[in-house]
Amino acid sequence: MSTAPVVLRYLRRAGFALAFGFALAPGALLASEACTADTITLVVPYAPGGVVDLVGRVVADELRTSVGQNVIVENKAGAGSNIGTAAVARAAPDGRTLILASAAHTINPSLYKKLTFDAIKDFAPVGMVGSVPNLIVVNPEVPVNSMAELIAYAKANPGKINFGSAGTGSSPHLAMEMLKAKTGIDMQHVPYQGQPQATQDLITNRIQAMALTMTLAVPLVKDGKLKALAVTSEKRSEALPDLPTVAETVVPGFNVVTYLAVLAPAGTPEKTIKCLNAALVAGLAKPSVVERMKPLSAIIAPSSPAELAAFMVKDRDQWAEVIGAAGITVQ
Repeated sequence: MSTAPVVLRYLRRAGFALAFGFALAPGALLASEACTADTITLVVPYAPGGVVDLVGRVVADELRTSVGQNVIVENKAGAGSNIGTAAVARAAPDGRTLILASAAHTINPSLYKKLTFDAIKDFAPVGMVGSVPNLIVVNPEVPVNSMAELIAYAKANPGKINFGSAGTGSSPHLAMEMLKAKTGIDMQHVPYQGQPQATQDLITNRIQAMALTMTLAVPLVKDGKLKALAVTSEKRSEALPDLPTVAETVVPGFNVVTYLAVLAPAGTPEKTIKCLNAALVAGLAKPSVVERMKPLSAIIAPSSPAELAAFMVKDRDQWAEVIGAAGITVQ
């Protein structure tokens, strides 16, 4: 029997919860009408229907009713988010064009040889929204129950464990590449066109392991369809408090998450950036948002523009090292 309906059901459940959690947080991401004098366009650099798109559309809808300012979402998908990102880099720096960036923003400079923008210099950070960790999961038939056992099993069976990902260069792919590099194990990467396809094959044991976004992974783990070994964030997740981190088990300092952040074009006035950041921080601090983000395994982590700027440089440099060592490229 095909596992597609099973995976899609969990995706819909996770996506609905994400939308619901943000919908109850008026003005959670962007700004009050004092920040700009005209319509705000929030560019989502992915096709409609994904997690980033869900967040963007719910936030835009809420802003229209909560602050009376027109906000539209514009999907500019393609080239691993590079098309939409380039469009925002070229936009007028007046606060009317923003992007909801994810981990690809600081990964892609090392994956793509020719980009028409600089991921750091061409953007003005507004603030971090938060992050979603990954879970290191395996098919229940794999004879391991901890990260230490997975490492030992992989070393005893070099090249025999196949791990999937949402695609070459995706955050879950690179999490596993970092694990390989730090532990010296040999596992084979199998790229897919998105997490649903990879998850289907993981459930049926066509592939044996994966770093899977917690939003999708937690319900599958709780239903016994996958076995969780560790969480990839620096600290344990409230969703699975008894599950250790990779950092506390086999790789000290290991911390790989999928972040979401709001950016504006470089040159946007500091006054506008401060206004947008204040609205972002205030919205994310609301108890209703905090409570409704818990089931998503999302970690709310608002930041100042300066803190986000420093994070982006560090994240870009970290992935440049991993990608270079693994020889990963995207055509």
